[in-house]
Amino acid sequence: MTTDDLRLAARGDAHALARLSAALKAQDLGELADAAVALEPAETARLILQLRPRRARVLLTLLDDTPSLALLQALDPSVSDVLLDREQQARIAKIVAKLPVEDAADFLAESPRDLVEDTLAALDHPPELVRALDHRNETAGALMRRRLVAVPLDWTISQVVNEIREQSNRIDRLYAVYAIDSERRLHGYLKVRDLLLLAPETRVGDAMHRDTIMVSAGMDRAEVARIADRAQLPVIPVVDAELHLLGRVTGDELRAIDRAEAEEDMKLMAGLAPDSSAADGPLQIVPRRLPWLAAGLLGSGTASFVVGSYEDALTEAAILASLIPIVMSLAGNAGIQASTVTVQAQASGGFWIGDLGGRILREIGGALLNGLIVGILVALAILGIAELIPIERPLDLGLTAALTLVAVTTQAATIGSLVPVVLERLGFDPAVATGVFITTSNDVMGVLIFFVIATAVYL
Repeated sequence: MTTDDLRLAARGDAHALARLSAALKAQDLGELADAAVALEPAETARLILQLRPRRARVLLTLLDDTPSLALLQALDPSVSDVLLDREQQARIAKIVAKLPVEDAADFLAESPRDLVEDTLAALDHPPELVRALDHRNETAGALMRRRLVAVPLDWTISQVVNEIREQSNRIDRLYAVYAIDSERRLHGYLKVRDLLLLAPETRVGDAMHRDTIMVSAGMDRAEVARIADRAQLPVIPVVDAELHLLGRVTGDELRAIDRAEAEEDMKLMAGLAPDSSAADGPLQIVPRRLPWLAAGLLGSGTASFVVGSYEDALTEAAILASLIPIVMSLAGNAGIQASTVTVQAQASGGFWIGDLGGRILREIGGALLNGLIVGILVALAILGIAELIPIERPLDLGLTAALTLVAVTTQAATIGSLVPVVLERLGFDPAVATGVFITTSNDVMGVLIFFVIATAVYL
């Protein structure tokens, strides 16, 4: 097969995929090896995802060391976890061992746990790499890159330009040149634009910008991303407690932070542990998901207890049972909507604690209108059905449904707006609020409100 054939297979062409699978199955790897090496890592990654794991592993063996690493970096870690058998993990570990510490840490931070352990074992757990991996994705100090251009205050622009030329092979992207003193304390920075416009003999200390926005090495990754986003910075310097320049967090790391935070919040909203992945086996799925299911079971059990306590009411008017799913569904959805909006505002830095009262009032106002509209529709539906089948006191039943839906929508929106704020104040991730907690609490409250109103209006 040719490289073009492989590109067709990567795009899902059935004929090309069939030929490729047949070649891999028959171990006809001569021409295939040359064709695979010519692919870009992203193309190979797409091709891997079109194949069964067994065939994909054969394809991986055809790649040289550098393309193999590039391919694994292009794949999601959960895919790599399935793709790498023990033999391939040992091979990749030897390749990673030859990389510079920062590059090795970057690669291993997004790699399956077994590969990380194999690599560290092959290198006899080197302290520098272990330190770089510790909480790699959690703090600014772990995420930062140490490759940067830092120059003394008394240097001239001409000297700075020469320094950049000397380091051009070592630094991929240059956003700023940092001005430091003899003890490496950060005093300011120069933009690339400054280097083009300033006279060559101008001293760095005279021309530098002093409004430097910096972060501490121990700052949480999410806060680093918020600061950079708020100030619209493509890169942000990292310092210690005494303002010694340690490194920089670049745009690549900032985008990775945003992606990781979004993925973590999405998992929490779905009632999953943050470290859950598609590659989890049964023994990993159970501890990562069962606690959330148990919490949901507790909430559902409480709701069932509330329903059971109104057994006499249901016996007297069994038709009330037909409205319970509507009430629980609307309460859960309204709560999730309100909490999701609040969590998104908290994550993006757009949440204004001083406007909390106004935000809640706006949510309540919107919930009242939504509940009223849905309540009227359900009441009209009840009246319409009463024309087809006999329903006792349909007008009272419709009024019960309408009042209940207005009430549960309002209380659900209020709880959904408040709980993420309370959780954040207590030091918990507010994304937890949009999962099992909001759904189950609103189920219980919704059913309770329904029976209270039904008792007063219909029974």
